[in-house]
Amino acid sequence: MPYMQQFTDKDIAGDMLTGVKHMAEGYMMAILEAQDQNLRQTFKDFHDQYLNDHYRIFQIMQQNGWYKVPRILDEQMQQPQMQI
Repeated sequence: MPYMQQFTDKDIAGDMLTGVKHMAEGYMMAILEAQDQNLRQTFKDFHDQYLNDHYRIFQIMQQNGWYKVPRILDEQMQQPQMQI
């Protein structure tokens, strides 16, 4: 019997976050390239929706401890200090 990988909620949410991020990037490029104002606005509306979706997925991941945002102070404390 072949091995069947089981995806966790964390895996699925991470894939969704990445996918939504790439879609938002694609729509941003389309906005920048569009000449027609109506088409540009349509792309902007889609882009904004993907940004909202991205933030909602991010919040779910962060609330579940699946996405930790490094804090600047935490990073500075972990880096060795240069000796002069």
